[in-house]
Amino acid sequence: MLNISSFTYSVSELLEKHGLEKPISFVRNTQSSSEEAHSLMVRLTRHTGRKQPPVNESHWRTLLQDMLTMQQNVYRGLDSSACYEIFTESLLCSSRLENIHLAGQMMHCSSCSVNLPPSAAHKGNPPYRVSYERSLDLVLAASREYFNSSTSLTDSCMDLARCCLQLITDRPAAIQEELDLIQALGYLEEFGVKILPLQVRLCSDRISLMKECISQTPTCYKQSAKLLGLAELLRVAGEDSEERRGQVLILLVEQALRVHDYKAANMHCQELMAIGYTRSWDVCSQLGQSEGYQDLATRQELMAFALTHCPPSSIELLLAASSSLQTEILYQRVNFQIHPEGENVTVSPLISKVPQEDDVNAPGSNSADLLHWTTATTMKVLSNTTTTTKAVLQAVSDGQWWKKSLAYLRPLQGQEFGGAFRMGTVANEDLEKQGCHPFYESVISNPFVTEQVPMESFAEVLLRTGKLAEVKTKEVFPTTEVLLQLASDALPNDMTLALAYLLALPQVLDATKCFEKQSPSALSLQLAAYYYSLQIYAQLAPCFEEMYHPLYRVDPKELIKMVTKHVAQHGHETWPEDLVSLTKQLNCYNERLLDFTQAQLLQGLRKGVDVQRFTADDQYKRETILGLAESLEENVYGIALSLAQRYSVSQWEVFMTHLEFLFSDSGLSTGEIEKRAQTLHLFNTLKTDPESFHKRMVKYIYPTIAGLDHERLLYYFSLLENYGCVDLEKAVIKPETHIRLLKKFKVVASGLNYKKLIDENMDPLEVLEPVLSSQNVLSISKLALKIPSRDGQMLSPSSLYTIWLQKLFWTGDPNLIKQAPESFPEWLHAYDVCLKYFDRLCPSDLIIVLDAITFSPKAVTKLSVEVREEMTRKAIKTVKHFIEKPRKRNAEDPEEARDSKVTYADALNHLEQSLAHLETLSHSFILSLKNSEQKMLQKYSYLYDLSRSEEGKLHDQAVAMCLDGQPLRMIQQLLEVAVGPLNFSPKDVVHSAVMKIISALSDSSTNYGGPQDPLQLLEGIVGAVHASVDKGEELVSAEELLEWLRPFCANDTCPVRPRVQALQILGQSFHLSEEDSKLLVFFRTEAILRATWPQRQVDVADIENEESRYSLFMELLESSHQEGEFQHLILLLQAWPPMKSDYVIASNPWVRLATVMLTRCTAENKEELGNEVLKVCRALYDSTQMLPVEGVKELCLLLLRQSLLLPSLKLLLESRDENLQTMALQQISAVTQVNDSNCDQELLSLLLDARLLVKCVSTPFYPHIIGHLVASNQQGRWDAEELARHLQEAGHEAEAGSLLLAVRGTHQALRTFSTALSAAQHWE
Repeated sequence: MLNISSFTYSVSELLEKHGLEKPISFVRNTQSSSEEAHSLMVRLTRHTGRKQPPVNESHWRTLLQDMLTMQQNVYRGLDSSACYEIFTESLLCSSRLENIHLAGQMMHCSSCSVNLPPSAAHKGNPPYRVSYERSLDLVLAASREYFNSSTSLTDSCMDLARCCLQLITDRPAAIQEELDLIQALGYLEEFGVKILPLQVRLCSDRISLMKECISQTPTCYKQSAKLLGLAELLRVAGEDSEERRGQVLILLVEQALRVHDYKAANMHCQELMAIGYTRSWDVCSQLGQSEGYQDLATRQELMAFALTHCPPSSIELLLAASSSLQTEILYQRVNFQIHPEGENVTVSPLISKVPQEDDVNAPGSNSADLLHWTTATTMKVLSNTTTTTKAVLQAVSDGQWWKKSLAYLRPLQGQEFGGAFRMGTVANEDLEKQGCHPFYESVISNPFVTEQVPMESFAEVLLRTGKLAEVKTKEVFPTTEVLLQLASDALPNDMTLALAYLLALPQVLDATKCFEKQSPSALSLQLAAYYYSLQIYAQLAPCFEEMYHPLYRVDPKELIKMVTKHVAQHGHETWPEDLVSLTKQLNCYNERLLDFTQAQLLQGLRKGVDVQRFTADDQYKRETILGLAESLEENVYGIALSLAQRYSVSQWEVFMTHLEFLFSDSGLSTGEIEKRAQTLHLFNTLKTDPESFHKRMVKYIYPTIAGLDHERLLYYFSLLENYGCVDLEKAVIKPETHIRLLKKFKVVASGLNYKKLIDENMDPLEVLEPVLSSQNVLSISKLALKIPSRDGQMLSPSSLYTIWLQKLFWTGDPNLIKQAPESFPEWLHAYDVCLKYFDRLCPSDLIIVLDAITFSPKAVTKLSVEVREEMTRKAIKTVKHFIEKPRKRNAEDPEEARDSKVTYADALNHLEQSLAHLETLSHSFILSLKNSEQKMLQKYSYLYDLSRSEEGKLHDQAVAMCLDGQPLRMIQQLLEVAVGPLNFSPKDVVHSAVMKIISALSDSSTNYGGPQDPLQLLEGIVGAVHASVDKGEELVSAEELLEWLRPFCANDTCPVRPRVQALQILGQSFHLSEEDSKLLVFFRTEAILRATWPQRQVDVADIENEESRYSLFMELLESSHQEGEFQHLILLLQAWPPMKSDYVIASNPWVRLATVMLTRCTAENKEELGNEVLKVCRALYDSTQMLPVEGVKELCLLLLRQSLLLPSLKLLLESRDENLQTMALQQISAVTQVNDSNCDQELLSLLLDARLLVKCVSTPFYPHIIGHLVASNQQGRWDAEELARHLQEAGHEAEAGSLLLAVRGTHQALRTFSTALSAAQHWE
């Protein structure tokens, strides 16, 4: 009892110690009540928590110990764990952060912590902690109390709540939800929502908070991620994240629509459709119906989603809106194709002014006007869906609009918008496989399936637009062009769909346009036949009352066969005209299908046949059949014959083509060709048209036969002979003669090119010469009378022996002369062999042979004169023998003797002259020419040898020698040596040469026989005549030469310059009398004036003396302004004698001429005229008209006044006058910059020539002079060492050394001042 009282007293003391005074009776009365004990412990801890100043941690721990003591001694009905919980809860609710952290030490903050019994805390083990489950409850209760008592996010209690929640480290869902709620307060405050935290907790419809955020911040719809995060923090829609996301995105779309941000609205709608949130159909429909949103395709997609997920009650309205949108899209697409680059293309056609009814029906309205309706009026129209649709339909009902749209249909296919099946078209454009939808792939064998979904084509858009217009406006849309285009596009990928388009055509026959566009193939042709079979059957037995008629389930091949058979059996006389047209098309495509099948057979032959072209192109078909006939394969040849019969190609053409092939490309021998032609019975048919046969043989077969193939040529001419071509042959030789010749040549001259022999453009003797020999010359000579020559006459046996004997003499013969002769005896032996056959030659041919072996270039080169003389003597002896004893051959061949115009007497005379000419070759004059070292003289000897003293050849040689400028005495000697008498003299030779030159000068196209300038040749002739006159030879006089040239010089139709120069040449060579000189000057003057001043008549008085000439010159100078006139004045002064009267320099005609030329020139040709003045002055150097020093100075000053420094400097330097050169140096010193206008290579050379290098050291020209000197040093024109010596003597040692270094090739880097001085000193 005493112990109980003491414990009671101690409890009372502990309560008093902690500021909670309780009497002992209270302790005694409550010790058995666990509720009272629990309440007392709570009051005790809460009282401690409210103390001011706050107690520290040690005080709290002491309190915990005291509580445990009271529990153990008095309040045993209270569990010790309850004491820990009460203590921890009080710490959490103490509103102090340090106490809350202390509470954390008293709890299990993670589910992974280990719970210890309370009794273990007193046995040296770790302190007891509140269980994890109770810790969660305590923390949540404390944090909610703090949260609910807070006024805002920044309230200190909010930090206490957050601190309590953060004690639990593994963050279970309840803890995380409280933390998220705290975080959400920050978002709400950021979006401008003013609300107490307790109100947020108590808000059951959290989505209203999201609406409040959007209401307070209208632009927050752009911060979708943050709003979605806030919704998650607020646990909108509980734990259903998709529902939460859908509700928030709907709010965002609605807000975006309110502010007309269609891009953002679409982005959120796309996300709603992606997650499949069905309740978003309403906002999707709103955006889809927003006319301000221009992306029609996206709007269409939104409307489709809305229609899919809307309630039944909304379907009708949404369908109406979707129809209106679809109409708008179609209209825009059509107009975009018509105006791809025009204005307002991207603008919806509904955002336009609706035309008034009278405007729509106005005659002048067109589709272009529809694109320019105003926006303002249209926005009123768009308020009603029905009105909107009507507005569009009013546009598309315009007839002109449809016409223009259809016009754009075809050209647009294949562009960006065109070609619904563009991918398939590339892959199956040849229609080799049947295209089908992937759904039907398994029921069609070897189909073509389009891998990609095709884009909508322009034609589809146009068709849909038109059909919509039909429904609304009751007007018929012209669908033919559209359906044809759709069918063409669909054929490669879906043939069934293409057939459906074609069956929908208003006019059945229009389908032909589509079929004709396709590449010919078995499939396309069968489809065409199937289409017309269906149409014919449907008209003969209408079958469209039933939706699924058996007709469309019949095998297409069977249907085609049945309809074709019916049409063939029953005819169509009584059928309607349109049905007859269908049967014609059916037959046409059946025929083309048959053609194509046969073409496939051709392709199987692998002969390169283009099957599609064979089917469609008749010309190619014919060429192909004939090409197949060019084969040795029996099956190919048989196919060619059958195809020819099928396609009406004549059998004659096939046989002829095959025969041409046998001759040209078959590779068969002639015998094999003959055998095959007989086996195939070709000629039984070919002979029916001999004219065509002959024409083809000549045009195509004869060119393929080689001239050496005598056997094939023999067969060729035999065919012409045997098959009626004899009378058609226009050549001189008939086929029969060819056959006889070929049979003979085949034996005796197998190497003969027979085609060349009978070629009218070839010389038959030249063709025969290579094959003639001693073995066959007799046989061939017997055929000579059957061989035509180029002149149309037949060859003679004598002509054959003529060419053979020349060949025999020069090259020998295996049987008669085994090797070509080389020595004197061998040549004579060869001649003796040939001599035996002279009796076979007629006199004219005998002369040809003898001249060929004695006076040909080969004879002159190879044979000595003695051999030639001996052979000529033997020939004379032989001819005399022929004269004395006429040949029997003459009696046998009297025709040849009678036709021969040359007799043996003529031949004898010819030979005697030849012998006399050979004897003149030993003349001293001829030998001197032959032995001369000059090739020209040797050539004269050679030409004389070949001339045989024939007058024509000698005359030509003499004229050539005269043109070469040879002395007239040499020409006279040549004529004297020749065998006479000659009918021309040296005078005649000179006259002929002068006439040739005059002809060449008069006409540049005339060939005078040499490449030289005719005036140079004339000068040579004049020189030769002058020399001859000086020697007193009296062969040609100056008067005669002047007489020959006078007509040319007086001929004003000839060029002036050569006439004047010709007169000058005469004047320079001959000392003419005063009268002749005046006449010469007159001719010169008259020639020049006629060319340039034809109106000025000149007479002898105008040029009689110097004063008259000067007066004439000044008259002409005053009237001259053109460059051509100045050129002729220069010629005039050159043609006149120099003026020697004492005129002042300014009156010198040359100075006056130069002055006028320069003063009357233009700026463009001033430089050119300056150079012309320089040329004129240079032409006067070393002549009687050379200008005096004063004249040169005057001209130079004139050039300087015209700013022509360069030609002026050249004149001054070339004058060699010291004063003028000094004047040149003054001008050079005044130049500050050297350029092309004042310096060139020629001027630098003149400075060096004038030895003015030293005086130019200080001028800018010096470096250029040195460079020019170094570059030209190899020419040896100037002595560099001498120039360096002059520089050194003038005190320019560095320049002298530098010059030496440069000339010797020293590198630029080594040419320093010191090395230059060293070089100069070393040179000394």
